[in-house]
Amino acid sequence: MSPGLFLQPDRGLAELEDPNTKLGLNIQSAGGTFRNWAPFKGKNHIFDQVIERLARVDYPADDQCTIQYYFDVVRTLRDLAGEYRRVVDVGVYMGGSSSFLAGCIDRFDFDLDLVDINADRLQFTYERIRRTSPESVHRVRMFHGDLPTYVGRVLMPEDSGGVIVHHDGSHDFNQVVKDMSALYFVRDKLLAVIAQDINLRSRIDMMNFVDLALFAVFGTDVKYASIGSVAEAWEGRTQPDARTGCYFIPGVPEGVVIPMAANSFKYPHPDMTFAQATGVELSAPSIAVAA
Repeated sequence: MSPGLFLQPDRGLAELEDPNTKLGLNIQSAGGTFRNWAPFKGKNHIFDQVIERLARVDYPADDQCTIQYYFDVVRTLRDLAGEYRRVVDVGVYMGGSSSFLAGCIDRFDFDLDLVDINADRLQFTYERIRRTSPESVHRVRMFHGDLPTYVGRVLMPEDSGGVIVHHDGSHDFNQVVKDMSALYFVRDKLLAVIAQDINLRSRIDMMNFVDLALFAVFGTDVKYASIGSVAEAWEGRTQPDARTGCYFIPGVPEGVVIPMAANSFKYPHPDMTFAQATGVELSAPSIAVAA
């Protein structure tokens, strides 16, 4: 299947108790995130509802953000309610953040586009949303491709504005720069960027430098609000993982919300073309749907 198209849902997944029996996605730590949600219970009824619905969808999934991060994402959507018409979730993995975003659709009246280069992860996420937010799934689309291609084929040709981009896709420095640079070309439609794992580091071959990529595009004086948890120096997660070498920088927040009204693009140069800034050559704009 060629990337760069909207996908149709795999209706056969709805007939399976666990959709992953067909998709075969690798699961590393199923269910770990939501074990510690009790301290947040009762603080936001929308968040509580999503948690309760996720608990009723009884099959394994891997959610790698902290519960604090998911709570703060819901709170951010509440605080910005009425200012956006679409949320774009880049890098869906197994639908953790997507499920919370979808759980807010009915309350805050927006559409949700899922963007990922892995078609199976899109299908798993869509099915998870169908089971947890059935009243809103008709407002969810799956785009198979990267963020620059989505921007070029979907956002650039459209007239609508009020877009929030939630970025938890590739953490590679070069790819994040390309992703953020693509947003320059729709800057007049962009309300905010939410970025996850700005505190992540790893072996040098993985190039996990999301925060530095954000500085490269928005400047070192970028204005942001911190969200998510902050690792303390004594925690085990600040030490390199034996398998991947990944660890978190102590004292740095898990994510940020970058409001565009308070920021500007320092890259790319205004004279650069889309291809020069992102490395993506676009064909004629298309929002075609794959069979």
